[in-house]
Amino acid sequence: MTLSRRLVCALALPLIAVTACETGVTSGPKLAKDQVLRVMLEDQPASLDPGQTQYTYEAAVLRAVSEPLLQPKPDLSGVEPAAAQSYEVNGAGTAYVFHLRPSARYWDGTPVKAQDFIYAWQRLVDPRLAAPDETLFANAILNGEKVSLMDPQRDKATIDSALGTLGLKAVDDLTFQVQLQQPYPAFVWLAALPASAPIRKDVVSQSGDKWATAPGSFITNGPFKVTEMVRNDHIRVERNPYYWGPRPALARIDFTIVNDGATALDRYRKGELDVATVQLAQAASVAGDKTLSRQLVKTPNLTVFWIAFRTNSPPLDNPRLRQAIAQAIDRNAFVKEILQGEGEAATTLIPRGMHGYTPSLTTQKFDVAQARASLAASGLSGKQVSLTYAYDQTLDSAKATAKFVHDELKANLGIEVALQPLDANTLSSHLESGQFQITGPRGWTADYPDQADWYDVFLTTSDNILYWHNQQFDNFVSVARTDGNAARRDQEYLQAQSMLVSEAPVAFLAQTVSWYLVQPYVRGMVTSPLDEWPGALDPVALSIAPH
Repeated sequence: MTLSRRLVCALALPLIAVTACETGVTSGPKLAKDQVLRVMLEDQPASLDPGQTQYTYEAAVLRAVSEPLLQPKPDLSGVEPAAAQSYEVNGAGTAYVFHLRPSARYWDGTPVKAQDFIYAWQRLVDPRLAAPDETLFANAILNGEKVSLMDPQRDKATIDSALGTLGLKAVDDLTFQVQLQQPYPAFVWLAALPASAPIRKDVVSQSGDKWATAPGSFITNGPFKVTEMVRNDHIRVERNPYYWGPRPALARIDFTIVNDGATALDRYRKGELDVATVQLAQAASVAGDKTLSRQLVKTPNLTVFWIAFRTNSPPLDNPRLRQAIAQAIDRNAFVKEILQGEGEAATTLIPRGMHGYTPSLTTQKFDVAQARASLAASGLSGKQVSLTYAYDQTLDSAKATAKFVHDELKANLGIEVALQPLDANTLSSHLESGQFQITGPRGWTADYPDQADWYDVFLTTSDNILYWHNQQFDNFVSVARTDGNAARRDQEYLQAQSMLVSEAPVAFLAQTVSWYLVQPYVRGMVTSPLDEWPGALDPVALSIAPH
């Protein structure tokens, strides 16, 4: 399942470790002579420009070749230095100063400078570029929102000067200062996004919009550099000889584009791929294979799916009825039958693997007896409730989810649910105008692993198809967003999540889990929920053992 970030409208971490020594060469068994890792990409990247990438199969390559200021720790407990060797924040939480590594170089030997980050971040806010991550950066940086809302045509003559008013400053070549609009504790995660990597203005000026489409002009600062791009076949990356950090054990990584799950599995069996994604259609056969099942690496994604209710119209304006529906759905069965095991039950907003995950919030936990009690407390009986579930008929996953929910509510509560298959455009129109009762699956995939990224979709001021308005929820989310006291911030988000789970404007279904096949000779791999492939956060640590 290939995921973009943000709103999704369709459907302690594994450790494979050998300690790396200071040279970057993996200790343990002798290394293979051929240090080449072959990694599957599920589709052809539309762009590798940090300001344009938005899909996992694009970030998968970008992480290896471009390095932002900071990088996430694999367990998501925080960030650590990357292109910046250190940083500090002022007492108000509104200004960050990053100190770049003096030895950092692009692959052509040119030093990485603070001005390169200014240019890269200006591009992210520039309305003419329409960067997928524009809103994240524009909402955080001083004057960012104002500049991002400028019209590319009407304001064409003044956009360049307006970009100069952003809270971005090069104190000197190695000191990058960022002024925020307001305190934003989650800002460090933005500085660790692949999109925030530095870009040289001279390179883009010379090659224009196509600068990131050819190896010769795609000049980056990561541990690897792109050396080959063959559309719909592969992207090859090799060591950056000027990289400041440890020399990668891998001489190169071949990102091989394979968009068919059966073909990918066949190529993995033949030894043509070292890392391959297991798509849903192949999950059962892989899990049932004695050899392949031992080579499975399962990584929880920061993605949660749910079904949504229109909460301002009878009978779903009754929160006890919504609770009853949420409690009547067997999520483990959903994961087994619909996700083919590639997921786990979810009854809360924040997913496992991320700070803020609170499994003790059990209001929506599957419990038929409790569901029937909640239904009785609503003042309704199953025979009195008739609902319509609208879904996208073009998606098999949406059809399967609708039928599953239909069967669960009929069996466990005696509620009749009429299924309403619609084409994507008609469904979208119905949702925008409020012409629905239940719809799904919908969901969210994290832009970055902080709770600040998760709650806005449920705010009164958001494009909220649920028509769910809770002023207390809004207040907790608003205060937590800028609260620099970590413990208090956690409590504010916990209060907000408790309200969301309890009032059930949505019934949470499942968190997805990515399945990967990894050849046993791949060493040094530490996985993370942020990985686009196992080990993506730290490809320098990987190596190939003799085989």
